[in-house]
Amino acid sequence: MSIIDRAKTAARVLFGYEAIANTRYRRTRGVDPLRGEEVELQGYDRDRLVSTLLNLKRNDPVAKAISRLRRTDVVGGGIIPQPSTGDDSLDDQISEMWAQWSAMPEVTCTMDMTQMQQEIADAPLFFGDIGVLLTRGGRVQLIEGDRIGSPTLSASESNPNKNGVIVGPAGKPRTYQIGDRINGTLKNFRDVPARNFLLFYKRMRPQQWRGVPELAPCVNSLQDVREYEGIEMISAKVSASLAAVIKRQDSVQFELSNRLDANDQDEVGRLERFETGKFHYLEPNESVETISANGRPNVDGIEFVMYHLRKVGAAVGIPVEMIMSTIGESSFSASQGLILQYQSAIEDNQRQVAAFLNRIYRWKLGQWVANGMLTPPQNINLFSCRWQTPAFRWVNKAAQVKADAAYVQMGAQSLDDVASQFGYTAEASMRRKAQNIRQAQQIAEEFGLDDWRDLFNQFNTTAQVNLTELMESGDE
Repeated sequence: MSIIDRAKTAARVLFGYEAIANTRYRRTRGVDPLRGEEVELQGYDRDRLVSTLLNLKRNDPVAKAISRLRRTDVVGGGIIPQPSTGDDSLDDQISEMWAQWSAMPEVTCTMDMTQMQQEIADAPLFFGDIGVLLTRGGRVQLIEGDRIGSPTLSASESNPNKNGVIVGPAGKPRTYQIGDRINGTLKNFRDVPARNFLLFYKRMRPQQWRGVPELAPCVNSLQDVREYEGIEMISAKVSASLAAVIKRQDSVQFELSNRLDANDQDEVGRLERFETGKFHYLEPNESVETISANGRPNVDGIEFVMYHLRKVGAAVGIPVEMIMSTIGESSFSASQGLILQYQSAIEDNQRQVAAFLNRIYRWKLGQWVANGMLTPPQNINLFSCRWQTPAFRWVNKAAQVKADAAYVQMGAQSLDDVASQFGYTAEASMRRKAQNIRQAQQIAEEFGLDDWRDLFNQFNTTAQVNLTELMESGDE
């Protein structure tokens, strides 16, 4: 095969994919191959992006709403560990110790575990990542992502610093470099061993050591919406400010000296102020023409804004109806579909946050064992734990209860799976029911009732009627 034939074959293979081909309609110029996320957001670029996103969080209602939804729906009242070592007494002891420590787990003593979890869940949106420093004192310290960086410009073979993460030959993080932000610049870097530092971020590539803000692809859309709204507002104000113009019917030159005061001689043209309760007289050859608002507000602008907000919502897994609080304007079926879609994204975020919290949980258990505060029995899995996420709010609770009951009967779900939707375990639910029975027995004995079940029977009958009504209304 000649050189020309080889070139033609290579060209056919290369340009078999239009995405990498340069045409007169689209160019691939400026795209560097094999660039990792840690290279794309080095130093100044990362600081600039984070600063832009934080400014949007402060001033843009959409960015603020996304942050609020991430905090409230992913974390809610808190993601709580449920120890499952196989020893009930040990599980109760661990749960009690964790609850006491969670009241003040952070070194500044200004937030509890729930607030700390909200910061962890929210950070990937704007910072890309957030660090947790494990201190010898038994508390943790949150390190915002913009404090992790490298004093050098880029990584090399002699300097394996991946934007603040020093990795070993196999790519495993060995050291994190943390600086103090002074006047917008990172200074006073110190090295923190990886065993004492945990970094939370959303991984997009296997060899990715730093997180990329989730809202990074949405910056242009959010800024375009803000600029467009500002332009529309200015245009509407200008249109509303011009009430009318005076139109002359002849070409006689207007004598400024007859119309203006001595202080207004420099004014070009003539401007009359129309005020409420006043009469204005026109010359015989003059008429008044009103100025329309030129279609303000622009009805097409709403669709433009919603289009960009849909893109933003798709990037972060939040329907635009949830962001704008307009889900009630949709039909029941459409609302249910949006909520199920949103729930899937929330559950994914909850799994990632719970997996990260489990690392803190294992560290704390190890510390308690080392300090002699916890003495587990032999041949037991001390770190076995199930994390309980907050309950999700359903649109049609009655229909969901009926479906869960059917799933349990078929064996498709366990009691723990159903109870977890409401923020409980099956054991906790049964204990609550046992407490209700005991309370009913005490009340029946106090009032001289023959059978405490009469209280429950009346309650269950009423609840069944209400359940039926709810299901019928939900079907409509």
